[in-house]
Amino acid sequence: MNWENLLIPLTPLYSAAVRARAAAYRGGLLKTRRLEVPVVSVGNLTFGGTGKTPTVVALARDLVQRGLKPAVLTRGYGRTVAEPVVVVGPDPDLAVTMTGDEPLEMASRLPGMPIVVDADRVRGGRLAMAAGSNILLLDDGFQHLRLARDLDLVLVDAGDPWGGGQMPPRGRLREPLRALARASAVVVTKVAPTGDPALSEIRDRITELAGDIPVLTARMAANRVWTADGWQTPHVLEGLRVVAFAGLGRPDGFSRLLHEAGAEIVAHRWFPDHHNYTLDELGQVVAEAHRLGAVAMTTGKDAVKMPRQAEVWVVEAEMVPAGGDWDPLWRLLPGG
Repeated sequence: MNWENLLIPLTPLYSAAVRARAAAYRGGLLKTRRLEVPVVSVGNLTFGGTGKTPTVVALARDLVQRGLKPAVLTRGYGRTVAEPVVVVGPDPDLAVTMTGDEPLEMASRLPGMPIVVDADRVRGGRLAMAAGSNILLLDDGFQHLRLARDLDLVLVDAGDPWGGGQMPPRGRLREPLRALARASAVVVTKVAPTGDPALSEIRDRITELAGDIPVLTARMAANRVWTADGWQTPHVLEGLRVVAFAGLGRPDGFSRLLHEAGAEIVAHRWFPDHHNYTLDELGQVVAEAHRLGAVAMTTGKDAVKMPRQAEVWVVEAEMVPAGGDWDPLWRLLPGG
């Protein structure tokens, strides 16, 4: 039995509920709260795979270089506790069930920066401000309409920009495409280093949906690699035989990252997004890598859910703006 087909009649109901919620915020039936510091939302229109976490990390680092004190506000997908958790750097005592995988990854990559994990992003923002933050990055925030934002950034994956054009179960849209009209700017992510032939068509569609808003492009690039000898530069991937494994919304992006870094993928194993690994699963991947004379390779998001060991290498990726910097985005902020 195809359960997806049974769910198809629910698509109009889901779509109607999403539209009604957005209308309630526009009409003031549901209240939007504004904080006393700038809020930059990083979100998307589709479920998974656009590179939100690498983009948030890149933007956070850029803000620090500009002398600001950012914090990240995030819900923490899959966490089992309701109270807010503030993570500042790697913390071996924090279980992934308390925060979710992406907050732990961001905390490990942004040491000293508050990563506030709270479904109530208004409360989380106040916690971050109390810790001294003067600008807030709202992770996965495009649909979180309760918190007012000064810059609403939407990420669009160059390889799958519109999620099939439909909402679940027929497609991967979180809300109708016309919701893009709320955006302040769009970043087309995962663009190939040599450009993307579909980019012109994507830009035209964005203009059709959202008008003449800024459209930037960015590519994913390996930042560093955890190996048996500790952290190394991405050059260690050149010519390396790899068994890739990950739990991602769109794992083909990870394959492309490894390929562009010069690795040879001899096998892969993809798990569901946000997958929690068992020791047996890890053992199977490592054993396959040994059999093929390769290295088991995963992502930073996956690595926080497994014991750090020499037999599993980890690639950390970051979103790199095609123009060389994020200045066009920051100029959109009030006073920018």
